[in-house]
Amino acid sequence: MPRERVRAAVRAAETSRSGTERVGALCALAVAALPVDGVGVSVTGGPGQQNKVAATDEVSGRIEDLQVLLGQGPCVDAVSTGRPVLVADLAEPGVDHRWPVFVPAVTTIGVRAAFAVPLLVGDLRIGAMDLYRRSAGPLDPDHLAHAEDLATAAVEVLLRLQIEGPDGADGAIPGGWAATSVVHQATGMVMVQLGADASSAFAALRARAFRDGVTLQELAREVIDRRQRLDEEGM
Repeated sequence: MPRERVRAAVRAAETSRSGTERVGALCALAVAALPVDGVGVSVTGGPGQQNKVAATDEVSGRIEDLQVLLGQGPCVDAVSTGRPVLVADLAEPGVDHRWPVFVPAVTTIGVRAAFAVPLLVGDLRIGAMDLYRRSAGPLDPDHLAHAEDLATAAVEVLLRLQIEGPDGADGAIPGGWAATSVVHQATGMVMVQLGADASSAFAALRARAFRDGVTLQELAREVIDRRQRLDEEGM
């Protein structure tokens, strides 16, 4: 069921033309499916390098922008830890110490609960999906699982956009993100070669690099340069 939900979300997103619209479609799916008021997605180019990709509304966009500006918030923590960050009530004691500038900034625009799910490719953290609510309250386990499935779909859409490049989809992803890690781009190419999901493609890359005695980055560069393939023809 989870894998079917991921595939369905990817198919729904790919009906849009541009990259930002595809990711935005996934954010809209999350708002429709979950008890949240808005959703945004950002990607990272490394420590302190967050880039907003899409948001469902002005508040979600502001949440993403503030985290980029301040370097603090649920998205930042989700990327740094690789785990979901779930704050059911921003007014709870201690939350303002955790994010001393972010909390007062978002509460003034009506945000009461904030959640973030990391975008993962294996153990690589490429960004996060942020969700907010105007009223306090947790995400139950089923809703969290659904959010994680939609984050997985976002990863697959982003990686596919990366191999399409600027000519394949108008406004694909923020400038510079594609260059932050050759492993991201190679994973997207291997997804296509193997007809696999992002996790399986990344696992195949790691297995081939180990077999060949090269680093993951070295193999990724060979895949991007089309000197290596991981499908049956290239085995």
